[in-house]
Amino acid sequence: MNAFSLALANVRALRRRLFGLVALVSVAAAVCLGALGIADRAQGATDADVKESSANRSITVDKPDGRPDTPQLTDRTAARLAKLPQVESVQHRAQVSFGVLTEVGDTVLLYATTHRPALTPPVTKSVRKNLFPLRPGELVAPAASQGVDLSKLVGQKIDVETTRYVRQGEGTGVTGQARLVGVYDPTWQLDNPGAAYAADATVIEWAAQRSGEPVDGYVSTIGYDQLTVVAKTAADVPAVMESVQRLGYPAVTLQQQLEALPAVLEMIKLVGQVLLGVLGVLAFVGAVTVTGALSRQRAQEIGILKAVGFRTRSVLTMLVTEMALVGAVAALIGAVLGAALGSGAAALLRGSADLAPYVKGWVLLPSATTLLLLLGLTVLVVAIGSLAPARRAASMSPTDAMKDW
Repeated sequence: MNAFSLALANVRALRRRLFGLVALVSVAAAVCLGALGIADRAQGATDADVKESSANRSITVDKPDGRPDTPQLTDRTAARLAKLPQVESVQHRAQVSFGVLTEVGDTVLLYATTHRPALTPPVTKSVRKNLFPLRPGELVAPAASQGVDLSKLVGQKIDVETTRYVRQGEGTGVTGQARLVGVYDPTWQLDNPGAAYAADATVIEWAAQRSGEPVDGYVSTIGYDQLTVVAKTAADVPAVMESVQRLGYPAVTLQQQLEALPAVLEMIKLVGQVLLGVLGVLAFVGAVTVTGALSRQRAQEIGILKAVGFRTRSVLTMLVTEMALVGAVAALIGAVLGAALGSGAAALLRGSADLAPYVKGWVLLPSATTLLLLLGLTVLVVAIGSLAPARRAASMSPTDAMKDW
């Protein structure tokens, strides 16, 4: 029987005594893999989906208030910006306030907002799968606003009140109806906390009505309150923003907000790295302790092996191989537990609208290369940890080994 076969037989026979080491290493590996799996998936989402998403390539252009020499954000301005180099599209935003009349007589103030594909809100409940583009008379509002739960009204006709211009500084209320076709996570507030998305025609009609301007001429005179310029790639954003600002428009980008992982995921990444070091220490110390204890308990067995012709090198190989097998079993169990732990944590993180795009998928583990490297290092550290006590046990003479020490 060779050293490997003997080591395998010994691990089977000593499995109860080795349970503590297996549990210790596998749990540590599971926590480490779970944290690294989430961090790795989040980093991948950032590098691929998020960094090149239309949101991350977006430049927000606000009205040039206080700059009489700069044209307003009219349809002509949008066409002019669309012709800039490296611009993929220009998307507009118009907003106008309106009130939602509740059954108890309260009024919830919201802002009818045109939808921009680059900044689609995270819809949590809707009447159909693909809400956008919206149809005239449809609304998508925050799930809750000003203490009122609007999610219960999805699919229903709701009473709304808009304002019609009468004269300078004076308006009159106009009551109408709209259908609430969806609600989104109210923590998403890129268009302000009370944004309620509606079809362009609806928003422009209400805005023109409020300003006293004809609907047909509103976007060419009053214009939009904001434009979103979408660059072709994330790398083009700085150049495009500089071109927009050179035209006299105040412009900012979302890229800086999306370049790095959110703080929670950064923390998870750091925890995974710290746990990697802790795993190494635990595996090493555990292997030293368990190998030393088992060597003392198996002194007579080692003495017999030496007496029947096993060389020191063979005994040493057997003892280290035993610990390597234990490390391999613990690493595999840790990988399974790590996948379960990472998936559970990811399910919790998906409850946050800000974090959900970073933790897609159900089985979250690091990349295959990282996973194999981590499993291999676990086995290697356990084997190295067992080396010193195993060498000490294997170097004993048969006479000393047979003694009750």
